[in-house]
Amino acid sequence: MTQTTKKLRIVMAGWGTGGHIYPIKSLIEFVDIRKQYGEYIEKLYWFWTKKSLEEKTCHQIQERVDFSYQLQFVPILSWKYRRETYRKSQLKNISDLVLFICWFFQSLYLLVFHRIDVIFCKGGYVALPVILAWALLRKKIIVHESDTHPGLVNRIASRFAKKTFTWFDWVLPHAHTIGQIISDEIIIQTPPTQNSRTQYVVIWWSQGSKRIYQNLLHILEFNKEIQSDNDFYVVLGFLNEEMSTLFDKFPNVHTYGFLSQKEMGVLYNTCDIAITRGGTTSLAEQKLYDLKQIIIPIPWTHDQYDNANWYVRRYNDISINQRDHDFEQQLANAIKYFKGFKKISQQKDKKTIVAHAKEIIRNELLK
Repeated sequence: MTQTTKKLRIVMAGWGTGGHIYPIKSLIEFVDIRKQYGEYIEKLYWFWTKKSLEEKTCHQIQERVDFSYQLQFVPILSWKYRRETYRKSQLKNISDLVLFICWFFQSLYLLVFHRIDVIFCKGGYVALPVILAWALLRKKIIVHESDTHPGLVNRIASRFAKKTFTWFDWVLPHAHTIGQIISDEIIIQTPPTQNSRTQYVVIWWSQGSKRIYQNLLHILEFNKEIQSDNDFYVVLGFLNEEMSTLFDKFPNVHTYGFLSQKEMGVLYNTCDIAITRGGTTSLAEQKLYDLKQIIIPIPWTHDQYDNANWYVRRYNDISINQRDHDFEQQLANAIKYFKGFKKISQQKDKKTIVAHAKEIIRNELLK
């Protein structure tokens, strides 16, 4: 790492889901693991919208971590390009384009006012005016793309970026494949508890998942073999917590609302198979613990289908389309397919694996 001639002011700009927020959170905390990095950084900013999970997460980091530099959340306005073909959506795009020009100049003002030196972009529509304003100033941009199919903002940002990093090969031109950004909090070093029964972690969170939780309930109700042979640890998320009472009648099912990264690490360490969405952060975390995966991509996102197909090709995992008319039967068949399965945990240095991508990004940010 080349020592900077002055302390840097760095902006983190990233997407609006947990799969992108937590990598940024992890990177912020990783940069400050060793206090000597305080001599390279003056301030670190997180640009995003007010009353968002990003703002809440930033404040949580501020409360927990004694930073050697200042961490500040900066609220900004945003514009989202709607890809739907509905006339209402297209008209909204046209009207918002005028507002986007205002948000672009707001971003330009904030970047100059805070004397920013470098931007790290994880993607997401709120980051677009920030990236375009910074490109106009010909300043340093670092991009990380998690998915097999890059988002619109990262496709644009990569054209102006000093360095572009990806998790998958051949995703963006001239990119360097470095892996996924995973939280250190998820690392559990102790070996998993031995159990003769197959252990499933079910983690669909809240994005349009209520119906498939209902499908799982129906499977457990009418497939006694599945119910008796396996244990299920079902993570419902905030929006589906009320469904926990419906699972109570099954003695082999344990339900949770929202879990921390550390609590998720404990489940991944314990379980053999994940029934999961197709977000790359979750998929990479699960493979860190050698889980087999039954992947159910969010139906309205093309990137999760591409992510799932990559894991199917590489690891012989299973992908199921939620929109198929026989989806419930496919899910039941996938669970039956893994009857008696127990994972083989590979000997690996999880801490080194998790640190790899973050070390590369940190060093590039501080050059």
